[in-house]
Amino acid sequence: MNDSNSTANPWIVPITLGASGLAGFICGKFFGNRPMSARRILRMVRNDFAREGQITGSWIDHHSVPFQRFAVKTSAYQGGLTRREDDELVNYEFKADAYTGSLLELKRIEE
Repeated sequence: MNDSNSTANPWIVPITLGASGLAGFICGKFFGNRPMSARRILRMVRNDFAREGQITGSWIDHHSVPFQRFAVKTSAYQGGLTRREDDELVNYEFKADAYTGSLLELKRIEE
């Protein structure tokens, strides 16, 4: 009879699971919670605004700035866009969360 199932085999599964868990934890620390690119956030905002009217121009600052509203602190990108509403061009400025892309602040610019 072949005794290939020695004492090392019962430890293979726990060691493999432990090593993969540790690798996942380390990768999460290195790669998790990174800011999104400014272009991606601008594309998301443009797509949301385009549902309600034609966008004629847009911009975004590629450097995030600290943003705080009450007790919430995060980084935000500043940007703006121009949209046609009732045959008039209307300008908006916005601040979007650098990590989620959600709008934190939106202002219609009156000229």
